[in-house]
Amino acid sequence: MRRFLVVTATAAAIRLGRPTAPRTFLRRQGQCTRRQKAALRELWPRYGVDVAWNETIAVTDLFASGPCVLDVGFGHGESLAGMAARRPHTNYLGVEVHRPGVAAALLRLAEADAKNVKICRIDAVALLETHVAPEPCFDEVCVFFPDPWTKSGSNKDSPTKSGSGKDEHRRIIRPHTLDLLSARLRPGGCLHVATDVDEYAEHVRHVVASDARWSAAPPLAWRPETMYERRGLDRGRTITDLSFVLREPK
Repeated sequence: MRRFLVVTATAAAIRLGRPTAPRTFLRRQGQCTRRQKAALRELWPRYGVDVAWNETIAVTDLFASGPCVLDVGFGHGESLAGMAARRPHTNYLGVEVHRPGVAAALLRLAEADAKNVKICRIDAVALLETHVAPEPCFDEVCVFFPDPWTKSGSNKDSPTKSGSGKDEHRRIIRPHTLDLLSARLRPGGCLHVATDVDEYAEHVRHVVASDARWSAAPPLAWRPETMYERRGLDRGRTITDLSFVLREPK
């Protein structure tokens, strides 16, 4: 019965043009606090971007002018708010699926009175596949401490150091994602990745090195520290920062 329902739902999604790619994130449990619920009600109109399932958004319509950075999976918003404050003339489109994290980010942005940030609560792959046209609109893409999907249960808090498991195809950095980014990042733009999982860092290097459209670049000189980064450091893990530049088309 369950298999029948999955097949039926997938067929319906295909008919409606909805993405059916595997999720790149875990469905984490967690309730919003009363303050976070209030933030979702009161601050979403200021920072949030509602995306209908059949709607295409124009990134240039979200901001008056200036370069735009896509921040994928911003967690609780430490990096998003920190980068936006440090670079007030650069625009940031943050993408996150977890409600408590979105609410926490809204509170950080409001406290800083940020004027250069918008947020979408949606899977980043679905956003790129279905809701952002395949034309250059981003100058940088940040993917900080994504779910590593290792064979220890695909958990950010307990990754393994060697060997990927059956869920490797769920990793956000994979050939399909590079295709999506290559069509939406301006030539000369950069992809920045940070992870505390050694095997995931090697995975990223291998995937990007296999794509001739990208070349390695010096890592970011500075970025805000995140909750997941602090947790990894407390557990003795090594932080790896990687950057890659999209080559100019020949």
